[in-house]
Amino acid sequence: MKRQQVTAGKANLQGDNILRDLTLLTLPYDKGQLRRISENSDILHQCIDAYVQNTVGFGIDTEFTDNDDTKGREKEEDSESNALLEIMNSFSFDRPVNKVLGELKRHVEECGDGFLEVQRNQKGEVVGGETLQPEYMQVTKLNDVEVDGQTRRFRYFVYRNPREDAANKSSVWYKSFGDPTPLNADGSIAKGGNGNATEVMHIKLGDHDEPYGVPRYIGVLIKILGSRKADELNYRYFTQGRHVPLAIVVSNGQLTKEAEDTLSTYANDVGSEELQHKFMVLDAESKSNQSPMGLNEKQNMPSVKIEHLADVLQKDALFLDYNENVVKMVLSAFRLPPVYVGLSSDYNRATVETAKQTTEEQVFQPERVEFEWYLNKLFEEYGFKHTRLVLKTPNLTNADDTVKVIQTGVQANALAPNDVRPLLSRLLNEPLAPFDDDTYNYPAGQQKVPQQGTSELIEQQLTQQVAKAYGKGELAAQIRQTLRGVVNEHHSTGTS
Repeated sequence: MKRQQVTAGKANLQGDNILRDLTLLTLPYDKGQLRRISENSDILHQCIDAYVQNTVGFGIDTEFTDNDDTKGREKEEDSESNALLEIMNSFSFDRPVNKVLGELKRHVEECGDGFLEVQRNQKGEVVGGETLQPEYMQVTKLNDVEVDGQTRRFRYFVYRNPREDAANKSSVWYKSFGDPTPLNADGSIAKGGNGNATEVMHIKLGDHDEPYGVPRYIGVLIKILGSRKADELNYRYFTQGRHVPLAIVVSNGQLTKEAEDTLSTYANDVGSEELQHKFMVLDAESKSNQSPMGLNEKQNMPSVKIEHLADVLQKDALFLDYNENVVKMVLSAFRLPPVYVGLSSDYNRATVETAKQTTEEQVFQPERVEFEWYLNKLFEEYGFKHTRLVLKTPNLTNADDTVKVIQTGVQANALAPNDVRPLLSRLLNEPLAPFDDDTYNYPAGQQKVPQQGTSELIEQQLTQQVAKAYGKGELAAQIRQTLRGVVNEHHSTGTS
């Protein structure tokens, strides 16, 4: 589809030597129709739900970005973690943050575009956000903007809801996240101050340079629409179709008035329970008032035949194979195994675990990494040094496999008690802190004790260093005697 350019009425606005091109670009697809397709599909909605749940549905947490043991770092990390979690808890006044992020992800999967309106405090820090309906959003051309001495490219956005404004006269303008342009909500450039237009973070599927995203199921869209038509055809068969199981053929005569009334009642009252399991008596009479005479008397007698039409009736539903193929194609477009949409009749435990593990590694984890980047981009102004937001992941640990690993490790005397604690914590879904005593960091009977000859080697090395520094005088002898006692004490206590 060829993209057309539609101006916003004020294509080039200038104020305080600021020039911006606000030419709007036409949508390549009707985003409203794309969003409604999932409501009419028997597989697309489940696939989108699977993406939303497995990407942002398990919640938000924080993690430390380094392992430096600098003094006082733990307190600083805890402070940053608490601050981030507090921001996310109050990210929206109307609903939990997981609902906001889930809806944003749903918009992206439904029509290829998701728009998050960003709210800042007086310090310029991001404190909240809310989703915008993508079917009412249009974007402009790219504009070159100077930011801190560097040229960056930004787009601008306009929100128009024909349901709210029948005349389509009022529009709300937004600028891209991080754009310093003093844009106003009416599309003008503020003079001598900051504009009142808020920022929007645009998340889309497809090429970065394209103004709009494209949903991942666009390649199988025609098949999804065809599946819907097949379902509608089958539905109309039961609501509007003619279920005529037989035909009544009358020869050399006509049905009596009573027989015609009986047939009419039977045909019109298809759903009547009173007519179920009843039989009909049909009488026929000759068209002539004269009695048949002569040798052809039997041939001229009226007769009634019942012809069965079951062979020409529709057998069950049509296009069942077509619908099954559509389901497979949509799952392939989303790279999902059937178990994620409730189609697990051909799966056993081993194949389910393998499918979940593969999908987690190849599909959902990369999606989370991308989404985490957008989340942490929101809070760069806070200057967090050691903490970042992460999306929680499902626990795919197999309990039986974990127990086998622990048993094998313990029997081989290769696991320390503190090595087992994190594994037990995941199995029991309870936080288990490691033991404080250093002996629990080594397998049973393998506490870290210097091997035989280690103390002599240490003593020899220290003696050489003392001799090099102090020579062979009385002071050097006293130092060597003191060091020998320290080494022997460490060896006797089993420490290094």
